[in-house]
Amino acid sequence: MDGPAWEGRGVGALPRHLRGFAQTHLALRRDSRRLVAAVPLLTSSGLPAVAEWWRQFRDIVDWHHRTEDEILWPGLIEHAPEIAAGSHLMVQDHVALEDSMLRVTRALESGRAEALDGPVGIFDSVLHQHLHEEEELTFPVFTRVPPDVFSALERRVLAAAPFGVKRILPPWLLDGLPDPGGVMPGPVRLIGRTLLYKSYRRSVTGLLEPT
Repeated sequence: MDGPAWEGRGVGALPRHLRGFAQTHLALRRDSRRLVAAVPLLTSSGLPAVAEWWRQFRDIVDWHHRTEDEILWPGLIEHAPEIAAGSHLMVQDHVALEDSMLRVTRALESGRAEALDGPVGIFDSVLHQHLHEEEELTFPVFTRVPPDVFSALERRVLAAAPFGVKRILPPWLLDGLPDPGGVMPGPVRLIGRTLLYKSYRRSVTGLLEPT
């Protein structure tokens, strides 16, 4: 259950109003794979830098799932009542994912690089399964929701992001991923590739260049 439900078409083939949500899922998958790749190369001296990146990543995941549970699912249920049962399962998935992230956090806090192997593997598996199941449930519904309704919900989701998440979100969404139209406005994209990029790149260096 590794690939997205729209695999074979790409984010750019999705309706414009759904691309930001899809891009977020691609970025979550990308970072999980990066963490899995970094673990075998990490030593204890490299843990603080990865721990700092992980705190930033957890903030993004927490925001994404909190706003799904509090804003997106309730807003969608109004227009697609059949999603109610499935959204309850997604909330339960979020609890399991939070538990797997807590295990990674504790492993990082242990100061022992070897402690990461098991928790990171569990987290990667839980995340990929959850994203696949969520996409299979939601994307058929998303396509039936009026674009203006979905876009309004997405604006509420973005407005609810903590300041730290808002600063990192543009370069995070663009890092090594396709840049289809509709993911973010042109000026925000430019800022993400310039003013916000250096800070973001520093934050991810410990993951990409593990020591």
